Amino acid sequence: MTIPVRPRLQWAPIPRAGEQAAERAEPRVRRLGGRIESNAKRRVNVRTGGLKRSIGHSVSRRGPIVRLLMFARARHARFVHDGTRPHVIRPRNARALRFEVGGRIVFAQRVNHPGYKGNPFLADAVREELTRDRLI
Repeated sequence: MTIPVRPRLQWAPIPRAGEQAAERAEPRVRRLGGRIESNAKRRVNVRTGGLKRSIGHSVSRRGPIVRLLMFARARHARFVHDGTRPHVIRPRNARALRFEVGGRIVFAQRVNHPGYKGNPFLADAVREELTRDRLI
C-alpha cells in the first residue's frame, strides 16, 4: 500500500541570527581591513609619504551587515591609483610654469604630460588579501 505524502515546508527566520553572525564576523573583518591597509601601504609609491599616511580603513556593523571601507584620502590618490590620460598642464596663477630638469630651472608656458599608467595599490591589496583568506 502506498501512502502519498505532500510535505509542506514553512520557512521562518531565526530571530537575531543575522545580527549574531555579524557580531562574530566583525573582528575577522577588522583584522582583514588591517591586513589590506598594511599591504596597500607596502605597495604605494612614496615620495613625500602623504599618500601612504592617508590610506586607512573603517568597519561598521548595522544589523546583519558588516561593512569594510578601504580608503586613501590624499587629493592625488585617485590619479596615482587609476592613472591619467595624456594632457596639457598650464599655469593657473602665474604666466609660466617653473620646474627643475637635470638640476636646471626651466620655465614653460605649457607642458605636454604623457599620462601615467597608474598603480592600483589598493585594488591589488584587496585582491591579494581576499585570495589569501580564500574569500574569492
